[in-house]
Amino acid sequence: MPIDSASARRSSTHSFGVPSRMPWRYGTSLVLSIALAGCASPQAALERTVVGHTIEGRLSVRYRSLADDRTEALSGRFVWTTSGDELELGLLDPLGQTVALIRSSPATSSITFRDGRRVDGATPESLTQQALGWTVPLHGLRYWLEGETDRDRDVERLTDGRLRQDDWSIRFGEGDGPPKRIDLHYPGPPAEIDLRLVVDQRGAP
Repeated sequence: MPIDSASARRSSTHSFGVPSRMPWRYGTSLVLSIALAGCASPQAALERTVVGHTIEGRLSVRYRSLADDRTEALSGRFVWTTSGDELELGLLDPLGQTVALIRSSPATSSITFRDGRRVDGATPESLTQQALGWTVPLHGLRYWLEGETDRDRDVERLTDGRLRQDDWSIRFGEGDGPPKRIDLHYPGPPAEIDLRLVVDQRGAP
């Protein structure tokens, strides 16, 4: 996605756990909140509690506010674990330290930050909407990480070969089997989001 010079002057790039120099006062994404939370003190180790099918890899996020064209870019690592209806997404800084854990089960969902703060919600979607102002596609990621779509929800095939589901466009990397790369795009509102996930390892812990 091209970025004009004006947008570039309003943008910043950092990794999980490294905040922007200027305070963030705009509608923010999950990873932006996590990046800010990762620098809070005191910091405590976050332990993964879900044991099951695990996917580990790298991710990068570009977030552009439609209100003022402010842009943020972030990168880091992730650990995605599912066991039946339970789901856990860990976001890690470049040193491999877990900055935040998102947990979801049929009964409840929560985000726990490294500084000990926790936000609870009924579902991952309502939780992220409540805590962050927009919905992170955790339900969709359960399928998309496996190279599939949710058969119970509408899916559209776009002319450029991408799929669209839940307002997110999806492009799977080439190759046989589960995808090693997934590019996701959400046009907004309130923000345009580009999310890339690169899978390095799959399997049980």
